Amino acid sequence: MGETYRALGRLDVAAEAFGRILEFLPDFPDARLNLAVTLAEAGVYPQALSLLEDAVARGAEGPRLRVALSWLLRQLNRPEDALFHAKRALELAPESASAHRQLADVLDSSGEKAAAIASYRRAVELNPADEAVHSSLIVAMLASPEHDDGAISREARAWAERHAEPLREQVRPAPNDKQPERRLRIGYVSPDFHAHALQQFLVPLFEQHDQSMYATFLYSSVDRPDGVTEWYRSFAGDRYSDIRRIDDVRAAEIVREDGIDILVDLALHSPGGRLGLFARRPAPVQLSWLGYPGTTGLTAIDYRLTDPFVDPPDVDLGVYSEASIHLPETLWCYSALATEPALTALPALASGFVTFGCLNAFRKLHDGVFRLWARVLREVPRSRLLLSGEAHVRERLRALFAREGVQSERLEFVGRTSRREYLERYQRIDLGLDSFPYNGATTTLDAAWMGVPVVTLSGPRALQRAGACMAGNLGLPELVAHTEDEFVETAASLARDLERLAELRRGLRARLEQSPLGDVPRFARNLESVYRTVWRKYCATR
Repeated sequence: MGETYRALGRLDVAAEAFGRILEFLPDFPDARLNLAVTLAEAGVYPQALSLLEDAVARGAEGPRLRVALSWLLRQLNRPEDALFHAKRALELAPESASAHRQLADVLDSSGEKAAAIASYRRAVELNPADEAVHSSLIVAMLASPEHDDGAISREARAWAERHAEPLREQVRPAPNDKQPERRLRIGYVSPDFHAHALQQFLVPLFEQHDQSMYATFLYSSVDRPDGVTEWYRSFAGDRYSDIRRIDDVRAAEIVREDGIDILVDLALHSPGGRLGLFARRPAPVQLSWLGYPGTTGLTAIDYRLTDPFVDPPDVDLGVYSEASIHLPETLWCYSALATEPALTALPALASGFVTFGCLNAFRKLHDGVFRLWARVLREVPRSRLLLSGEAHVRERLRALFAREGVQSERLEFVGRTSRREYLERYQRIDLGLDSFPYNGATTTLDAAWMGVPVVTLSGPRALQRAGACMAGNLGLPELVAHTEDEFVETAASLARDLERLAELRRGLRARLEQSPLGDVPRFARNLESVYRTVWRKYCATR
C-alpha cells in the first residue's frame, strides 16, 4: 500500500503506511529503507538519513541501501560520504545499473567528467530501458571536451531510437483547427518552474506574451514546488497542470484535451525532462528551446530555436534532428527580476589586485578549463581567482593549480547560497572567465547585470558559442577569444587596463538592459513571430 501511495505522490500517506510497518517489524531492513526513501522524496532529509544510518548500525547491508545513502548524502552536500557509499554499492553488486548511475552522479558533480561518463555508459549498458540514465549520459557529454556535437547528436539519436521511436504507434492525428491567423494555444513543459536560473528568462517572457493571440499553458514537473512555483501557478491559473506524478501517457492526453497547438520543450535531456511526452506528439507542432543549445534526437520534435551567434551560417545543422529556426538576435532574453544589489566600484581599485571569477555550476568545469585559467593567473601577477566549488573539490583544485604554478592562497572558493548573496559575490569580481566547451548563460548575464564583463572562448560547438551571443549582443565582441592563447591575452590585457574595466563596470548594466538581451517586449514579438510562422507552415500541409 505504501508503494502505491508513493507512486501517486501521496508521500505523507505513504510515509505513514511505511511507519506502521516499521512499528510492527522494527528489524525488517526494507521497512526502514522504504520509509527513508519516502521521506527523502518529500525533502525530509535529516530524518531519512537517521533511518538509513540506523539500518546500517543494525547490520543491514545491500546495494539498494547504499545507493539510497549515497543519493541522500549528495543532497545534503556531503559528496565524499556519498562517494564512499556509491563505491560500496558497486562492491556489493558490480552489475547494478543503479549503483553505477549513483556513482556517476557523484563523480559528475565533482568535476570528474571522464569517470562519470564511463559510469553512466556502463549503467546504460546494464539497463538499456532506463531512459533517465541515458539522458544523464548525454548531459554529462555536453561539458566534456572529448565529445563534439557529432558525438552528442549520435547519442541523442540513439536515445530516440530506443525510447521514442517505439511510441510512434501512440501518435494520433491532430484535430486542431488549421486557421493560420487564429489565437494559438502555446504549451510549455518544464521541470524547472521553481526557483531556478530559467526564471530570469521565462517570467519576463510570460509577462510580455500577447495573451490575446497566444494563450499560455504550463505543464510542470517540479519535484519540490516553492514560492516561484506559486508565481507560475498564479500566472497560468487553470492553464497550469502539475504533471510531476502523471505518466507520459496521461500527460499527453491532458495536452490533447487542452487543444495545444504548439508544445515547447524547455529541458531537452536535462533532469526531469519529459521527452517521452513529446514522443507521443500530443500537439501538432513541437519545438525545443532554452534548456541548452543542442538536440533532443527526436523526430517528433519539429524545430529547435537558435540564433545567428549560436549557429552561424557556416555550421553543420545536420547534427540536430530538429529543423533549426534562427531568432533574429538572441536565443536568450534576460531580466534580473530584482533592483538590488547595487553596482559597486571596481574591486581592484581598493584591493590593489585583480580578482578573476567564475560562478558557473561545477559540472560545467574540467581540468582543461582550470589549466587555462591558471595560465591567465600566471600572466597577471598577484591576481586572484574566485570559484564556486564545495569543500570536497577544493583540495584537488589547489593541488592542480599548484602544479600549474599558482599558489593556493590565490584561490578562493564559495559554496551554495541564496540568489541575493550569489549576486553580491560579483561585487568582489573584476573580470569573469567563462567555462568551455559548455559556456555560461545565466551566469554570464548575471555577471553583466552586476557590471562584470566575461571573457569567453568560442569554439566549434553550439554550447561554446553562447558567450559569443552574449558579447555580440552587448556590443563587446572584444570579449570573445577563438584560441586559448587569445583567451589568455584578452583576459590579461583587460586586467592590466583598470580604467577600461572600471568604465565597463559603470555602464554594463544599462548596456545589458538596452540590448536585445534585455529588451523583453522585442524578444517576445520575435518569438511569437516564430510561433506564427511554424503554425502557418503547419496549416499549409494537408
